[in-house]
Amino acid sequence: MEKEKLPIVYNNRIEKGASMREHKFFERMLNADTDRLAHYLGEQYQKIETLTLPGIQKLGTNEAWTESGSLSTVKWREYNVFQFFHPDIHKLYKTIGEVVREACEYYQIDFDSQEYMVQGWFNINHKKTGKLDWHDHGGPFAPHFHGFYCVKAEPSVTYYRLFADPNREVANHNINNRMIVSEMGHPHAQGDWDWEGPRITIAYDIVPLRSLVNVGASEQHWIPLC
Repeated sequence: MEKEKLPIVYNNRIEKGASMREHKFFERMLNADTDRLAHYLGEQYQKIETLTLPGIQKLGTNEAWTESGSLSTVKWREYNVFQFFHPDIHKLYKTIGEVVREACEYYQIDFDSQEYMVQGWFNINHKKTGKLDWHDHGGPFAPHFHGFYCVKAEPSVTYYRLFADPNREVANHNINNRMIVSEMGHPHAQGDWDWEGPRITIAYDIVPLRSLVNVGASEQHWIPLC
């Protein structure tokens, strides 16, 4: 998850290696206990606040994403949600693998040759304390993917600007227990919501192993996606 990082050319897909396929959301409904998962993530959030979650460091003065109001978002580099011991997170992890295979078929990519790695974090936002504004996650485009799963985010909207074009803005209406995968390269932002309580999502990046080696990403954070 990086600050918005956009290439020079978006509106036509002439970048080397870019797919010519239209953007598509790939999705699944999970049969998870969202109340149980929300409670568990709330406990993990408290551990981040109290620095008792392994790997979490004291909040620095120049941390990114503080405007989100979500400490678990700010600290995304210091843990991987898929290393939490929870059955519904394991279920989500397995489903991501299935959905990315579907996305690879759509974009005519050989899944196995990518040697995909995945990282994940969770966001707990409140309407009065901040949200995630426009950003992207790297890439761009397939074979690089990003997505999120709604634990408690209904009703709300996540907006996407396809190919970074403000004239091609689409609304993804969030549904609890639904996960989506999108190729990277399409900036997105949380829309406003008017209900009380935490808005909880789990987000994830899926990239080829070679991409991590090329940028010198930290080890012991990403895990293989099978």
